[in-house]
Amino acid sequence: MKLIIVLGMVEHEKEIAKMFKNSNIPIYSKVDIEGVKSGQKQVDLSNWFGSDQDADLSIMFFAFIANGNADALYQKVAEFNENEDRVAPLHAFQLPVEKFV
Repeated sequence: MKLIIVLGMVEHEKEIAKMFKNSNIPIYSKVDIEGVKSGQKQVDLSNWFGSDQDADLSIMFFAFIANGNADALYQKVAEFNENEDRVAPLHAFQLPVEKFV
């Protein structure tokens, strides 16, 4: 089992939802998030939560899926990023789920 995550700007919410549906991933969750650009190149641990300046509204979709079911979604994300002239492309990644209850 894997946890697959797609991050994007809130403006892409409908496109991302369609990607999940068309990739045979009908059950997923989504969370509104606020992305923060600190303007610094190095991690500032004293400012772990960032600041209000340069905040962008983003969205995170995630789903628990069987091994191998993510390939179609990755392809759709790659096609979206190639075909769209975007400053903020979509990001997709997966994490292994070793145990669950």
